[in-house]
Amino acid sequence: MGNLWQISEESLSPNLKQIQSQETVFTIGNGYFCTRGTFEEGYPHESSATLLFGVFDTIPIAKEELANAPDWVGIQLFVNGERFRLDKGKLLSYTRILDVSTGLLTRTVQWKSPSGILLRVNSERFASLADEHLGMIRYSVTLDEAPKDQPVEVSLRANFNAARGNYDVMHWNTTDQGHTSDLLWLQSQTKKTQVTLVQSMSFNSDDDQVQKEFVDGDIEPSIRLTGSLQPGATITAEKSVVMYTSRDGDEPLRVALSHHQKILSTAAETHSSSPHKVMIFDYQFEQQKAAWEQYWQQADVIIDGDEKAQVGIRYNIYQLRINVSDHDNRYSIAAKGLTGFGYRGHIFHDTEIFMLPFFTYVLPDIARDLLLYRYNLLSAARKKAASNGYDGAQYPWESTLNGEETTPPSIVHPETGEVIPVLNGFIELHITSSIAYATWEYWRVTGDDKFMRDYGAELLLSTALFWDSRAEKNEKHNNYTISDVIGPDEWHEHVNNNAHTNMMAKRNIQTALSTLKWLQTAAPSKATALIEQLHLTDERLQHMQDVQEHLYVPQGAKGLLEQFDGFFKLPTFDQSKYKGRKDSYQGILGIHEVQKYQLIKQADVLMLLTMLRQETDYDTKKVNWDYYFPITDHDYGSSLTPALHAILGSELGHTEEAYKMFMKGALVDIENLRGNTPEGIHAACAGAVWQAVVFGFAGLRVTEDGYSTQPHWPDNWQRLKFQFKHKGETVHVDLQR
Repeated sequence: MGNLWQISEESLSPNLKQIQSQETVFTIGNGYFCTRGTFEEGYPHESSATLLFGVFDTIPIAKEELANAPDWVGIQLFVNGERFRLDKGKLLSYTRILDVSTGLLTRTVQWKSPSGILLRVNSERFASLADEHLGMIRYSVTLDEAPKDQPVEVSLRANFNAARGNYDVMHWNTTDQGHTSDLLWLQSQTKKTQVTLVQSMSFNSDDDQVQKEFVDGDIEPSIRLTGSLQPGATITAEKSVVMYTSRDGDEPLRVALSHHQKILSTAAETHSSSPHKVMIFDYQFEQQKAAWEQYWQQADVIIDGDEKAQVGIRYNIYQLRINVSDHDNRYSIAAKGLTGFGYRGHIFHDTEIFMLPFFTYVLPDIARDLLLYRYNLLSAARKKAASNGYDGAQYPWESTLNGEETTPPSIVHPETGEVIPVLNGFIELHITSSIAYATWEYWRVTGDDKFMRDYGAELLLSTALFWDSRAEKNEKHNNYTISDVIGPDEWHEHVNNNAHTNMMAKRNIQTALSTLKWLQTAAPSKATALIEQLHLTDERLQHMQDVQEHLYVPQGAKGLLEQFDGFFKLPTFDQSKYKGRKDSYQGILGIHEVQKYQLIKQADVLMLLTMLRQETDYDTKKVNWDYYFPITDHDYGSSLTPALHAILGSELGHTEEAYKMFMKGALVDIENLRGNTPEGIHAACAGAVWQAVVFGFAGLRVTEDGYSTQPHWPDNWQRLKFQFKHKGETVHVDLQR
């Protein structure tokens, strides 16, 4: 397979969906911004995007979406007046490589123009992990052959393109534009939310004979380099871009220009050159390599014996880093990260259940920020609970910056094309317990008592109060129930006593009460303040304990959980009739018909048992696996849970099946297994892939006393190596078969 750090393609498909899928796959980023892998010269119907962490604009229905910024990667190449573009002329060779070890995207093309000019074009691009405001492109053009062996006139035009939107929605107005002696800049503002973005650009060449011209304009300001190129000669130009927004502080224009000028001037002094001509790519790439090396020292997972799995997990770990800020807790990781327009940049429970474990175990400072995002929005969660008639804090199913519910009330079904109501924002409740679960897990693994004292305890108690008020007393059976919900299996709506929802609600209350008990000893004044703030009277605390002990969870025989009341009475479904299908069962049957069968979109009971795996016995896991795994749509249901199934599957001895599930997750975007990669990567799946390897195949279990592993080896795997942090200490794990 070659280099185990690289995703590559050796040919250009003319299929538009494939092109747009690869735009997602070849995304570069650094947590401040991500830029899709579109070509510098452009391509018809491309889906270019640069999305910045937490930069939204208002839209109808779905409240707001990440606003696609003016495109910074554009470089148009003209030779003797002919424009280089891959849909014209003749493409003789093509290679594109994303090296996830350094975040470098490289493309090499040999192309013959309609008039017979033979060019070799090489571009290198990265979003700096060492300087999150910086993006770099090095662009080289070699004249391999020209008619009559004559030199050709070359024009390179580097631009900002403000005519970019989220599909057909334009979010930015140009508010100012100009240039200095070394830099061209564009200032834009979102139309509704009034976020200011400043982008500055330098475009320098190593050829002293090249002429430079600044071309101002509100839509496509540019810097143009012109000169002649002899046969066999190469011209190289470097485009550097700096971006700042008003979210970074006051005066983004002044700060961006100052920062960018300092980058150029420092390099010019070092090389005894002029900022107008200095080349900075090599130095900045050295900083880039060092930053990525530091990341990979902490985050890498080594799999010996399976090259495809090795590349797959590294690609997913790469995605987990480029889609999150390492310092900004005002926003979190969206379902598609910053890589595409799917789900509009909204935050789901995907973050806490699928992605946050990676950060908790590997990069706990980022995990802390992701939880602080939720803590900072507690007031909005309290308002949502109150508006629904409940106490405490109820988190929205989808959220962005202010914590309000952003789930659209209806959508167009992607498979059937029908307009369907979206009930998740009203009755899919388990996100609240998911956030509580992630908070407890973070504390359990990191031992961050300060976080729990100052933030976590309040979050746990506030969410527990919601469940305490949401549970309904059943006097006849002397227990509590939770009715009219959607569980993780979203194909079944308006169900009562979803096992996952109820069990995690119980656990939410249990961990909250345990935390309060700890707090009363560890920080009594804080405990007293919280008791007063949240009106935790003795009577209320007793009621919470009663709900926790008597909240009903439907069960059958031998520990078999019933997904919800009446699930076992639904008829089974003959899946054998639909072999070779290309749609989900909901897409085939419709949203109403699918609810009549024992067909599951994604792990529900099995997700519950995976989350509580250290508290659940083997026999319970086995009986539920045997029942629910076969009736789950692993191919076209949800992308979230195939890789997550590998954890239980490994433990239960289904290593071959677990490996298949793991690979469905590891390759979901690299191979566009679900057909929707053009909309962005499956960020939750990236987190599940890491969990599958570490918790599943390595069998890692962390307790108060330490850790243990119990490897389950897929075929050909010979070694599994990774590291994690436990209560501030780095633990190295190196398992060999």
